[in-house]
Amino acid sequence: MSSDWDEIKRLAADFQKAQLTTSLQRLSERNCIEVVRLLIEKQLIQVIYTNDGKEYLTQEHLAQEVKDEMFLRGGRVNLVELATTLNVDFGKVEYTAKQITADDPEIKFLLGQLIDKGYTQRVASEINQKLVQQGEIDVGKLTTTYDLPADFILSEIVQKNLNRIIFAKQDSANANVFFTRSYIERNKAKIRGALAAITRPTPLSAILNLTGVPERMLYMVLNESSSLGTVTIRSPAGQYIPHVYSRMQAQWVKDFYRLNGYLTHESVSKLGVSDVKAFVLNHLPGEKMVHLKKCLIGNKLIEQVKASLEECIATHSYLDVSSILPSALNDEDIDEIVMHVMTPAMRRQTFVFGAVILTVSFMDEAVKPCHELVNEHAKRAVESGTYQKYMAEKMMKHQDVDASGAGDDGKLDKREERRKKAAGGKGGGGTQGRETKTKSTKKHNRGNRGNVSDSDEENDNVQVGGGKKPGKEPTLELITPKEIAKIVQNALEAEGLEELSKDVANHYFPTLSKQALVKAHELYELSLQKNNQNRRQTHASIQEKLNNLYNDIRLYEKGLKLFPTDVQSQLLKYLLKSLGTDVCNELCLYVAAECNLNTNYSASLTAEQRTKIGNECDPEYREALQALNKSLSTSESVDTFLETAEKALQACSMMLKKIDKKKDRTVILGHKHGLLEQLASCKDPALVLHLAALIIFTISTQTMLHASGRHVSAILSFLQSTLTAEQSKTFNTYHDLVLKLLSTESATENGNKPGGEEIAKQLEELTPVVKDIATNFKKAGVTSVE
Repeated sequence: MSSDWDEIKRLAADFQKAQLTTSLQRLSERNCIEVVRLLIEKQLIQVIYTNDGKEYLTQEHLAQEVKDEMFLRGGRVNLVELATTLNVDFGKVEYTAKQITADDPEIKFLLGQLIDKGYTQRVASEINQKLVQQGEIDVGKLTTTYDLPADFILSEIVQKNLNRIIFAKQDSANANVFFTRSYIERNKAKIRGALAAITRPTPLSAILNLTGVPERMLYMVLNESSSLGTVTIRSPAGQYIPHVYSRMQAQWVKDFYRLNGYLTHESVSKLGVSDVKAFVLNHLPGEKMVHLKKCLIGNKLIEQVKASLEECIATHSYLDVSSILPSALNDEDIDEIVMHVMTPAMRRQTFVFGAVILTVSFMDEAVKPCHELVNEHAKRAVESGTYQKYMAEKMMKHQDVDASGAGDDGKLDKREERRKKAAGGKGGGGTQGRETKTKSTKKHNRGNRGNVSDSDEENDNVQVGGGKKPGKEPTLELITPKEIAKIVQNALEAEGLEELSKDVANHYFPTLSKQALVKAHELYELSLQKNNQNRRQTHASIQEKLNNLYNDIRLYEKGLKLFPTDVQSQLLKYLLKSLGTDVCNELCLYVAAECNLNTNYSASLTAEQRTKIGNECDPEYREALQALNKSLSTSESVDTFLETAEKALQACSMMLKKIDKKKDRTVILGHKHGLLEQLASCKDPALVLHLAALIIFTISTQTMLHASGRHVSAILSFLQSTLTAEQSKTFNTYHDLVLKLLSTESATENGNKPGGEEIAKQLEELTPVVKDIATNFKKAGVTSVE
């Protein structure tokens, strides 16, 4: 080793000598690099290359430069910046920094930075200055300011310099917060002053905004000043309630209750009380109170209401509870008090309408005039047929339900059972024989069944039938709430209670409506009994009318048979269309009444209405009635129609009278006189011609003819052989003038020029002549054709 060291010294001397020599004796840069490389290879020296490789540094020199840079930068240097400045690899710089911190404990290596003691003391001094200015400082905020970890600042800067450089007190609740004693005293004074000035519940957030103190400081002072008030919850959402306010609340509740005898939840809640019931019980422990939904009523008020109500019932009058109770109570409060006071016995004797209590006797007296109105309306409904229509609709509804719930056999069995029951209850008879008796009994049975159903519904207020009804149940309103209110108002107006008339009317409406239906039903039963007595008379009158129509059609047939075949068919159609239709209408209306069909038809029925009755009537009528309706349009002779009509009459238990030729002559004579009376008063030329032709035909043939104005020409042609030449000429002239007049009137209606004045004048001259011929016409040699 000594030899090596000697060689190094020799080389160094040579190197120095070479540098001091002239340029001719100096080593080149390349030689110097080789010399240093040789020394490094032999590990004779340890150097650190710069990043560009142009310079060498020893470890000691690098350490010194790092310290120098740290000093120049104020005691804190970043290794990344330091490596860039020294132009040395970051790893070498980092290794050197760790060696420095290991050798010197006052230098800290933190997050790639070197920090010496001077820097920490300077930061501590700055923190102390901030404390003096602000009174409080948070380590968490200092991390942002100095870009250092909170733990490092707390342990290495603040706590190590506390009470030496930094004069502050650490918060016991938060170790990262420090404040000065003067700051604590100043904030405490603010908070105490604010709490002492508060006289009502105040949110803690408002106190914090007002004083500007930290939240933790407020809670600290609240703990120390518990004698001033309490806190609902330790958060900004909580409230501070001063004790003076609690005392004021209790005093207000006591004074108000003693003065008025009640407390409302709303008024107590406005004082800031959340649990009203518990608060009142706590401050009024010995008081007897009734706790309602929105108020608390003292026993004194309750007893006063009860005494007034008992007096009201005893005197059969009324009581306005709102006049006894304080005006501050609303309708809902009054309703609760009334329900609390009233016993079951009181409820049976009174009706409550809001704050007014009416006794049953008082209300019955007020509604008493309505019973007369009920009887009047019930009588009117029966007399007008409204109630009968309602009964028919109900019966149709019940029949529909029975049809949907049972088969045809079931319906027949039930119907037969009802027939037997009705027949056993009341006998019948008369001059029309067994069939007439059966029809009458059946009608009585239907009415009785409807009565039973209606009575059951009215008395029990339930639907008739076992199952659900497919449609809406028919209803009948015989009296309206408006009519009841009008009558009741007259009775209540004297007591100043007219505003309750509608309520009373609505209350009594179901009862009076039911009473009206019961009364109408009684009247209906009486009318049914009268109808049953008059049924045979009605049956006989319809039978007489149909016999007359039947006989007229038979007699008219003799007249139309005198005409040619083509004219006969026209006259037959007209006869069936008029008199035949009358026969069908009478029978259809009779069957509809017998079957209680829901019809509201006039005496003149349409073909559709007749078809509907024929389809909906009972089976014993259906086939005959349908055949009669069909024969109106399909019969080719009067005999065919009359045979069908005879079967329909038999189905309806009506009998045809025997043909009496003497009576036929009387009918023909009466028909002739009727035509003569019409002719005498007639002024219409067309009708005069029509009546005159029919009269001459009746006189000449001793038969009746049922014809329209269209058939006048055919009648005049038939009468040519009966009239004289002059009479025939007069009728033909009159007939032509009538046709011209009709065509002229038609042209006038279409907008053409009128020209019928001359024709009308000629007709006016000839009309007396035509009337005279018809009136004085005598039968010549024409005989009647049987």
